[in-house]
Amino acid sequence: MNNFQTILVAIFLAFFVFGVLIFSGVLKVGGSKTGVNAISGKLVIWGDLPKDQVGNLLENGLPSTNGSFSIKYVEQNKDTYQQNLIEAFAKDEGPDLFILSQDMILKNSNFIYKIPYASYPEKAFTTSYIDGADILLANDGVIGYPLLVDPMVLYYNKDMLSNESILYPPTTWDELFNLSSKLTKKKDDGTILQSMIALGQYDNVNHSKDILSMLLLQSNNPIISRTDTGYRLAIKDALPNGVAPFEQIVNFFLEFSNPSNESYSWNRSEPGSLDMFTSDKLAFYVGYASELFNIESINPNLSFDVAQIPQTKGTSIKRTYGNMYTMVVSKKSKNLTSAFGVTTFITAPDFLKELAIATSLPTMNRSLLNDKPADPSMLTFFNSAVISRSWLDPNKEETNSIFKELIENSLSNKLSVTEAIDKASNQMDLIVRSYDIKK
Repeated sequence: MNNFQTILVAIFLAFFVFGVLIFSGVLKVGGSKTGVNAISGKLVIWGDLPKDQVGNLLENGLPSTNGSFSIKYVEQNKDTYQQNLIEAFAKDEGPDLFILSQDMILKNSNFIYKIPYASYPEKAFTTSYIDGADILLANDGVIGYPLLVDPMVLYYNKDMLSNESILYPPTTWDELFNLSSKLTKKKDDGTILQSMIALGQYDNVNHSKDILSMLLLQSNNPIISRTDTGYRLAIKDALPNGVAPFEQIVNFFLEFSNPSNESYSWNRSEPGSLDMFTSDKLAFYVGYASELFNIESINPNLSFDVAQIPQTKGTSIKRTYGNMYTMVVSKKSKNLTSAFGVTTFITAPDFLKELAIATSLPTMNRSLLNDKPADPSMLTFFNSAVISRSWLDPNKEETNSIFKELIENSLSNKLSVTEAIDKASNQMDLIVRSYDIKK
């Protein structure tokens, strides 16, 4: 979008929020206070984004209200965040606004104040944000306000590639098979000394469930899809050509841990994939944009770079997986007027730009993603953000166990890949159906 369009969207968003407040009865027409002056009192915002990155912006980066208003940001531990929310809302002590990743949205749907489409039309939302943000469009309104996306990318060891005269990292998954013989080094007894890529196992492959999800999304499978009454599991859906991609995806994933295959480069005895990469023994690491500085700090001498994730050969679409962070309004907020009012500032391009700088992550705002950064790594992150997709994981702990069992049943030949997928699908279907309003 150009600057004029960006200003128009910001103005429309302000009117949408104003409409929400009137529509819900929270804001009474005819009052004397408008704009910033209508925001007063104290608001509490929770999130698992680092306080040193986002806390100062939220607490001090909004327009002045002459001391009549304040924000407190409370950083939550990722492992205890969900339980803390449940306990806080049970005691009527929950936050006014809270930041959620996509795997916490369905679990907290009863606490979220959705914005009716009468106040915030779908077209306005889709014009403002990346296509992947569409998971925030529910049957009865917009779930929340998109903030940041942490896209999955491909980190690669520059020295390993140059040593084998490999000029560029692979752009398709098929290209990996051609590189395996060069990048995977083994002893005579088959012990892996250097690995091309960490795929094929579950416990020692960082983000294994997310990688499998990404491969599904790259095949144009949404994993779960919206229905008239809630959501349905789509993991076994066939493509228009009749092919169900998930079995192919699982078989592809397992290829890299089969010693009889030329692409064999990983087994259960290896350390974690991040440890292997930072130890200079892994050519390609599938990780998140947010891991860049951690990798640099673990091994400052590591010669590495980052590229967009490989795609499926022969397809016309590009996809990667992304963790998406969304600001939602609490139904139980005692200060809904100010909570909704603050969202107009938090979703404004100027604030989102500062948030992106503070976190070193791209936003989901289209106009900001169009303003390409000069830094090569950030440029990769921005381009990856545009093609990021995700899914509303209904219970991340349970689905993680289901995906793990699927892979381990297939590896051990306890079940065939088809049987393992059928079992996993049945287990996930029970979880997804629990969010159907006509169950």
